Amino acid sequence: MSRDFQQTHENLLLCAQKHFLEYGFERASIREICKDAHVTNGAFYNHFDDKEALFGALVEPVVQEVKAIYDASVNEHVELAKTDDLKSLWKLSEETLSVIIEYIYGHFDVFRLLLMRAEGTRYSSFLDDVVRLETRVTLKFFAELKSRGVQVRELAEEEWHILLHAYFASLAEVVMHNFPKEAALKYAHTLVSFFNSGWQTVLGI
Repeated sequence: MSRDFQQTHENLLLCAQKHFLEYGFERASIREICKDAHVTNGAFYNHFDDKEALFGALVEPVVQEVKAIYDASVNEHVELAKTDDLKSLWKLSEETLSVIIEYIYGHFDVFRLLLMRAEGTRYSSFLDDVVRLETRVTLKFFAELKSRGVQVRELAEEEWHILLHAYFASLAEVVMHNFPKEAALKYAHTLVSFFNSGWQTVLGI
């Protein structure tokens, strides 16, 4: 890849992010992005297949990193569940949320794209996809606890979905309302305290 090609590619991404943030995916124009980047429309297609591919190039690396953080957290929770120290699950949840907040603020504009500007792309269901994944993993996790003799109150899958959606939607508020990082970290502590107390009450552990 030549230096000029790489510079043009990065410039297109930079200008696209600005336009997507301002107008959203559906209203943003390839023509205006190219004009801003001083690139012809024809040259654009040497870099991206279409507008959605351009959007994906901005957000997909973050989506994959979020998945990696999530998978690592799941593994930690599974290992901890093998011990008798289940109360530490709640402490681990708070530590995990702090890691997520730090990551969000390292990629804040991309999360704004995912949560607020993705309508019309396959990423428009990002939050719901996270909730669905968390619901499946949580059901398996607590089924494993029960198989080991840990008494856990049963919840229907729909109940889990509602509760987990409330949790992640609350977390998304820090992005959607543009909270300063310090406020978000404080807010996250309150959020975890609130939900952890609720989880323990609802599940009876």
